[in-house]
Amino acid sequence: MTTREHPRMFFGNFVNELMVATPTARHAKALVAVSPRKVWLTQPGDVVVLPTAPSEPLWEYACDLLGFTRSSVTSVAAPSEDLITLTDAVRKNGLTGHLRALAEAASGLRFQPFALDRPALDLAAELGLPVDGYADGRPSDAAVEAVYRINTKPGFRDVAAELGIRTAAGRVAADRGELLAAVRDTVAAHGGAVVKPVRGSNGYGVRFLSQEDLPALEALLDSYLVDVSDQPSGWVVEQRLDLARVVTVEMEVTDAGPQVLHVGEMRTPNGSFSGQVTPLEENGPAVDRLTADGLTLGRHLDRIGYRGPFDIDGGITGDGQLFATESNLRRTGATYLDLLVRRFLGTEGAARAVWLADSRPGGVTPDFAAGLGLVRDAGLAFEPGAAEGVVLTADTLAFDGKWRYLVMATSHRRVEEIEKHLADVLRLA
Repeated sequence: MTTREHPRMFFGNFVNELMVATPTARHAKALVAVSPRKVWLTQPGDVVVLPTAPSEPLWEYACDLLGFTRSSVTSVAAPSEDLITLTDAVRKNGLTGHLRALAEAASGLRFQPFALDRPALDLAAELGLPVDGYADGRPSDAAVEAVYRINTKPGFRDVAAELGIRTAAGRVAADRGELLAAVRDTVAAHGGAVVKPVRGSNGYGVRFLSQEDLPALEALLDSYLVDVSDQPSGWVVEQRLDLARVVTVEMEVTDAGPQVLHVGEMRTPNGSFSGQVTPLEENGPAVDRLTADGLTLGRHLDRIGYRGPFDIDGGITGDGQLFATESNLRRTGATYLDLLVRRFLGTEGAARAVWLADSRPGGVTPDFAAGLGLVRDAGLAFEPGAAEGVVLTADTLAFDGKWRYLVMATSHRRVEEIEKHLADVLRLA
């Protein structure tokens, strides 16, 4: 496994200013629960700051696979019962001085946040740490503005229009009256509508509506507005598309320009991301266009000084048309997976690999170590040097009862076989 030349402070600000306008318990606590997956990015000398401490079985397992001792990585937890940014949680827990001391003691330490929001950047400056990826140690104001803008639905649509990236027909609604009119017009014109908050992620606040909903539309929208009442007004209403596939291209912008990391097909039960399969089993013009769109947006971000990962999510209709839906201008649920596959298999092995990741409830045991033992006994667990196997990527069993896993192999058929065997072992739903 290759290692970095410089250590990092991984800052797991899963509660941030970019993903939803106002953090909610349903959205934020689910993200906090998965934050310990950051341990898979670490190497000796790193510091990882999280809103919840990783379980010891997860730490032991990760260190065993990654090949270093638990004590060689410093872990700092800044928990909070309040829905506040990790920067505020660090300060509330009185940890700023401790982090400053760690920063001063580690030569060459660089700051890498999950999301590039202003509170995280303020803390990096307070700690005297350069932000990873930026030659000047901090992104430009233009880059930060782009991060905030493109992580909104209207912001992405505007930039997409400027760059020639195709999106579904839609418009912005500022209040209830405009929302009602936009939904009626969109359903009448296209047969269905999708309502999305201006700033939202992971399927939060998305509502699908059809012609059958029109007679009771006002009541349905009023109920919806109650559900999202903690968010400021502002929605995007888009044409509801009949999608055959939901796809994503994961990108990275470095000083050398934008590059494609992978293209995958997402698993989105009930409209919310749960996992993905990479690469796509079937390619075609729509996938080529998705990759081209990613490079187009990447060149735009490069020009304004952004450095780091982003994606473009989209859908392919039954007749092969691609429509981009959003860009997550931050690390995503697949960013760390891409790095982990490369870390385990090497560059050449990763280029040949097929991998899938998902999160599913399991009925065999609520204990991570016990479940890991079953996976090992079944001969499914990935071991260093192997070309295939299962990695259990996070321990959220106490929170949601779900097993989160990565399956690596050399063909789509083989990853599906391994996943089916894993489902039998862990009794996955």
